[in-house]
Amino acid sequence: MNKILSYVCFAYLLTICFMGCDKYEVKEIPKSIYVDKESVSLFVGEQMQLTASPTDGTYNYQWTSEDPTVATVSNSGLVQTVGAGTTNIIVTGGNAKTIVPITSVVRIPLEDATISETSLELKPGDQKNLLVTLIPENANDVPNRQWISEDPDVARVTENGEVTAMSEGVTDIIFRAGEVEKRVSVTVSTTRPFNGPHIISVAGPLHLYAADFDFGGEGYAFHDADATNPLNNDDYRRGKGDTESFSVEIEGDGTNIGYINADEWWQYTVHVQDAGEYWLDVALSAAGDGKFRIEIDGVNVTGTVDVPNNGSWADWRFFPNTPFVVNLTQGTHKVKFYTEQSGFNLRGMRFVKK
Repeated sequence: MNKILSYVCFAYLLTICFMGCDKYEVKEIPKSIYVDKESVSLFVGEQMQLTASPTDGTYNYQWTSEDPTVATVSNSGLVQTVGAGTTNIIVTGGNAKTIVPITSVVRIPLEDATISETSLELKPGDQKNLLVTLIPENANDVPNRQWISEDPDVARVTENGEVTAMSEGVTDIIFRAGEVEKRVSVTVSTTRPFNGPHIISVAGPLHLYAADFDFGGEGYAFHDADATNPLNNDDYRRGKGDTESFSVEIEGDGTNIGYINADEWWQYTVHVQDAGEYWLDVALSAAGDGKFRIEIDGVNVTGTVDVPNNGSWADWRFFPNTPFVVNLTQGTHKVKFYTEQSGFNLRGMRFVKK
C-alpha cells in the first residue's frame, strides 16, 4: 500500500513540474552592420573610404546613395562628393541595413586675414583680445590656426588670441593659418608717450618738451620730490588726459617745468626712425648753479653736467655750447632727464642728426 502511494505521489509531482515549466525557445540574435564613420562631411570633389563590418563573409554588402547628385558610392564603399547638399549612403547585407549621413559643401579656401590691431602698447599685467577677420569671411577651408609669441617673457598669447603683458620689452605676436601669417607688434612698458609720438629721424630736429614726459604717474614716468604744487595748476597735462601728474610744476601752457628739486626726474618715450649719431642738447635757464644727467634706456650718456648760472629763470638757451653726441639704434627708447642739483628751469631737449 505504501509503495502504491509513493508511485502516485511521484507521478503527481512530475505532472505538476511539466505543467509549470515554460517551454524553452531558441531566439535568433538580430544581426547588424557597423560602418567606421557615423557621418561624413566633405568638400565637393573629395573622397572617403567607408568600411563595413563584420568582414568575415557574413554579408555580401551593397552600397547605394540616396542622391547621386550630391555623392556617389562604389561597390567597395568609396564615397565621392559631386555636388553641394546632404544625402545618405546606405549599406545593406541580408536583412541588415545601416545609413551614413553625408554633407557636401563647396570649398572656400582662406585667402588672407586681418587682425584687429597692428600694434599694442600695454603695461605689465594688461590684457588685450586680438580678433581675426578671415578673408573671405565665409572661408571654410582654414588650416589649423596658431597664435605664437616670439618672446613669452614680454607677452604671452592664448590659442584664442588673448595677449597678456608680462614684463617690459618689445615682441611680436604672430597669427598663422597655413601660408597666411600676420604680426602684431607689442610694446610692454610701465609708461607711454604723452603728446607723442616723439620721432627722432634725419628729417629734422626733435624738440622734446619738458612738460611732455610720459603717461604713467609718480615713480614710473616721473619723480617729484614735493607732492604739493605751489602753482596749483595742472591744466596742461589734465587737458590731454593725464590725471596723475599734478605734483609736477608745469609753468605756462606747457612752457617749462619749474620749482625743480634735486633728485627729480622725467622720462620720455621716443622712437628712433633712423639709427645713427645725433647731437643732443638741453633748453634751460639757470638762476643758480645746477647739475643734471641724461640717461637712455638706463645708461648715463652724458655724465654729470654742470649748469652755470645765467641769472634768470626764463632766459632760455641750449646747453652745452657743443652738444652731446649719442648713438641711437632704430626702435623705441626711454630718455630720462635726472636733476642732480637744482638751480634751473627746464624747457626741453633737442635731437639733431649729426
